[in-house]
Amino acid sequence: MAWEPHAARKTLGWQPPAAARERVDSLMPVYRRFVASTLEPIVKAYYPALLENAGNEYRKMVELSTKMMLVGHACTEIADYPYDERRQRITCLFGCCCFLADSFLDDFGEEATRAYVKRLERLFATGWFEVGNERETLFYIVVSRLFAERDILEPTLRQAILRLFEAQRRDVEMRGLEAEMKALPRARRLARLKRLARDRSGHAIILLAAFLLPNLSLDYIRHIFVAGALIMFIDDHGDCYADRADRRVTYMNALGRPEQALRRIFFSHIEKLMQGLRPAAGRDLLIAFLTRYYVTRLQKHREQRRLRGPAWAVYE
Repeated sequence: MAWEPHAARKTLGWQPPAAARERVDSLMPVYRRFVASTLEPIVKAYYPALLENAGNEYRKMVELSTKMMLVGHACTEIADYPYDERRQRITCLFGCCCFLADSFLDDFGEEATRAYVKRLERLFATGWFEVGNERETLFYIVVSRLFAERDILEPTLRQAILRLFEAQRRDVEMRGLEAEMKALPRARRLARLKRLARDRSGHAIILLAAFLLPNLSLDYIRHIFVAGALIMFIDDHGDCYADRADRRVTYMNALGRPEQALRRIFFSHIEKLMQGLRPAAGRDLLIAFLTRYYVTRLQKHREQRRLRGPAWAVYE
């Protein structure tokens, strides 16, 4: 998909430099190859059926992890650390974990989702995870390799793990309160949905940064959280029709004019990043990636509306 940000040029006074946009485009295929070479042997060893899944799950996992590689690169550069092979491997494993965890939350029904949340809580409390099938085996293997890269008892990292888990648990609990949510005034209902989206992705990017960096300043956390929240709003707009088909309510698909709302969210969040992060290659890479993601997800939304594509349609 082309991603020249023509619409953004009319409204935003600052654009990612051409060099940053070109850098994103050149890094994407490099990181896609890295992700495939890292994950394919693990998948073949522990969950080979995923490679032949009719729903294109493996390809979607590779694409999600590739985008995570770009985000991890930017997060590392913003903090003035090298994005070396170890950090690339951590980010790749993190992307795989996110993909599998999201599938447990979203794809196997309410009962399985609630059971997964309880089992994940047990994992964090005791270190024990009862493996029930090959997909869960793959998840546990990848999580184990990820946790082996860092001391997960380090306070910032442990807190980031638990904050993300709490955001996921609140999201799951909210799904079971459909009647109560409908009874709320519209403004309060939308505010709750917006906060859920913000927290789930905002805490995910903080957790990624905590895996990659030896320490995180409060100022760094504040701005990286903004970037993570924006990713979720963009993602939910792209997945609008798939979510509606699954009867899943999100902030973006509950709005009457979601594209206009997303435009406002995008510009306001980018403005915060522009003003809050010092001008440097890492900032430019992050904003160039977010701009690319915004434009391509607008296109995905329109394609899904036209074709009513399946939830597992793969988009770069």
